[in-house]
Amino acid sequence: MPQQDTEYLGYNALASWVNDRVEEWRTHRDTNYQEKWEEYYRLWRGVYDPGDRTRDSENSKLISPALQQAIEATVAEIEEATFGSEQWFDLRDDMLDQTPGDASYVRKLLKEDLEKEGIKDAMAEIFLNAALYGTGIGKILVEEKTERYPIEQPIPGTMATQRVVQEVPYICVKVEPVSPMEFLIDPVATTIKDALGIATEMIKPRYSIVEAIKDGIYDDVPIGSYSDIDSDYDFESGVEEEDDQVKITEYWGRIPKKFMKKSEDFGEFDYDDDELVEAVVTIANDSTVLRVIENPFMMKDRPFINYQHDRVPGKFWGRGVAEKGYNMQKALDAELRSRIDALALTTHPMMGIDATRIPRGAKLEVKPGKTILTNGDPATVLRPMNFGQLQAHTFTESAELERMLSMATGAFDNATSTASIPRNNTASGMSMMQAASIKRQKRTLMNFQNNFLIPMLEKIINRKIQFDPQRYPVMDYKFIPQSTMGIMAKELEMTQMVQLLSVIPPDSPAHKALVAGVLEASSLPSRDELLQMLMQQDPQAAQIQQITMQLQMQKAQADIAEVQAKAQKYMAEAAEKMPNDMKAQEKLLDMQKKMLDMQKQAADIENVKSETIRNIPEIEHLKSETILNLANARRGNV
Repeated sequence: MPQQDTEYLGYNALASWVNDRVEEWRTHRDTNYQEKWEEYYRLWRGVYDPGDRTRDSENSKLISPALQQAIEATVAEIEEATFGSEQWFDLRDDMLDQTPGDASYVRKLLKEDLEKEGIKDAMAEIFLNAALYGTGIGKILVEEKTERYPIEQPIPGTMATQRVVQEVPYICVKVEPVSPMEFLIDPVATTIKDALGIATEMIKPRYSIVEAIKDGIYDDVPIGSYSDIDSDYDFESGVEEEDDQVKITEYWGRIPKKFMKKSEDFGEFDYDDDELVEAVVTIANDSTVLRVIENPFMMKDRPFINYQHDRVPGKFWGRGVAEKGYNMQKALDAELRSRIDALALTTHPMMGIDATRIPRGAKLEVKPGKTILTNGDPATVLRPMNFGQLQAHTFTESAELERMLSMATGAFDNATSTASIPRNNTASGMSMMQAASIKRQKRTLMNFQNNFLIPMLEKIINRKIQFDPQRYPVMDYKFIPQSTMGIMAKELEMTQMVQLLSVIPPDSPAHKALVAGVLEASSLPSRDELLQMLMQQDPQAAQIQQITMQLQMQKAQADIAEVQAKAQKYMAEAAEKMPNDMKAQEKLLDMQKKMLDMQKQAADIENVKSETIRNIPEIEHLKSETILNLANARRGNV
């Protein structure tokens, strides 16, 4: 291995710290899961291995396709349920504006970007990994890419144009499936967030590492040689020369902060005294640290998401379809192989021969046209041998094993045994089995949505907001998965709707709605055209409906005219009676006015009378004074 610079001794200490933990995690994973995972992979691919024999005398190499069918049917159901509708996720926020930055615009933009980067293909592989190994894992990558498209450009000084390629850089955020064979995690952790760290191990071509060093992604340090690594895992790189490949270990998690500095003496690591920081470390060939930086994402989250196909309490690794149906698959393979071995014994001719009566050096073979020389009567020297007939009950046993495999995996495609349970051959029995299978598929789908789909979309939108803020405004986005029914659930619903059609009259509005529902649940290539034709009315029926509407309008107009005529009649009668009424009212008002005047005059008289009565004493007093004054005046004159 090339000698490294003394400047990177500190990074060597970091590499040693990371490698010690990664090796421990790898040992735990390989000891508990690797052998099983490899056998699940062989059973799915139909690859025979001598170590998979169920008995030493087994000669047949047949592998039943029952487990393959269960895995592929389950994956197909989840794919259809996730991406069966045009809008497979929804996005909401608390804002009610209709500007280009609202949630509706961002949802359409994000959907377009994800499908452009192959989100559906990546998710299909993640589904398959989950069904095979029990855990689906994905990594969110952020890359700067260049989009190229042709344009026409005028040639200076001429009227002609030329076609040139225009390059437009853009930020790419995509999902990359990660095989459990390449993924490592702290054994005591149950989630990626709670683990001390996680790591991926993969083999990459050397030229890609060199280009990353030139682009400034990795430090310009010696890479080392892959041939110096003692690795027990076959990465299936397909590269003949080991010097052309590089083992890359990418660690995401907490590391001692002091190891991020370039120094020769760090001392031993202590959890109580040393500070841990969230960082990413990239190591080449278990020796050279190509990159060590703090977590570059604004949310400080790790760019990995996972989900368990079937939850295992207290464990990170889940249970897949292959593990569920493993025992039944092994029993079914043993049944088929023993049947084929027995078929060889009962079908191919065998002969019992008296060896003392066969010429020396004769080649003992049985085939058409073969001449066998014997010393004596062949009837006494040769005797055909038969090991009996093949038992017919093995067919029933194979069907039962398939049924049990269906019970274990929940894949309805294998539930075909009608001999053991006649109920399965009835409509109600088939419906019950379909309903049970759909419930199990829905359980897996909800687990996928809550633990993988929604966290994945949240991480992707956070990357978009951080690295592409011009196209993705900052909002508090809330993702809602828009999953639909799988193929099996659609078929069950379609069967129920077809049964309802037989009891609903064709002229009923509900009949048309049910037919539309059947077409929507179907996978016919001309489904949209049929729906449009269904929504279009028959010309004759439309004409009848139009005439009926006209008659109804005419009747309504006649009713309105009748009401208006009655109103006019009432108004005329009121007008005729109005003068007499007005005269009577005027007389009544005149009489009321006269009565008021009389009452007022009577009141005035009473007031005058009362005032006069009050003034009588004063008048008498004045009268007496006047008489006295007159008398005095007379005396004075005398």
